[in-house]
Amino acid sequence: MEDREKESPPGEAIAEAPVIEDDEAGPASGGDPAETADASKMKEQLAYLAAEFENYRKRAAREREAQAAFGNEQLLRAVLPFLDNLERAMGQAGSSAEALLSGVRMTHAQFLSELRKFGLEQLPAQGGTFDPSLHEAIASVPSPGKPGGTVLAEARKGYLLHGRLLRPAQVTVAAAPTEDGGEDAAAGGRE
Repeated sequence: MEDREKESPPGEAIAEAPVIEDDEAGPASGGDPAETADASKMKEQLAYLAAEFENYRKRAAREREAQAAFGNEQLLRAVLPFLDNLERAMGQAGSSAEALLSGVRMTHAQFLSELRKFGLEQLPAQGGTFDPSLHEAIASVPSPGKPGGTVLAEARKGYLLHGRLLRPAQVTVAAAPTEDGGEDAAAGGRE
């Protein structure tokens, strides 16, 4: 037999192993309590693996949904500067260029409309209260008559993608007045 094992592939040596007869099987052939315990343990392991697989399937489905919802994030980040430039052009156009301004406004509105189809929303900021989770303060200036923390102006609009912050708005915030009537030294000037 040793000569055959040397010449044959490893799988054949296993195939030639002796077959155990029923009388040699011992407790494996009867209704032994150890066998019942092993079967019970195997059933528990099988149930555990089935539950783990179901959890994996659900987690994979959630990840696919998230990928579909936020898969355009990089594209939208790349497009946002174009929106910024269109907004700057609208801000610089004078009354002599009313036709140009009208065209730029229509392009801007159309562009925003298309981006809304992908879940993009503009984040309103001006006139609201400063929220560090949505806004990036670039300046704090004294503003009589305005409570501290009021957003006075937007330098750059913020955007949400399916309700999640894509880019914070860059804003100028009203400085909180101090008790002595001056502006808060920590809030004054650029941030």
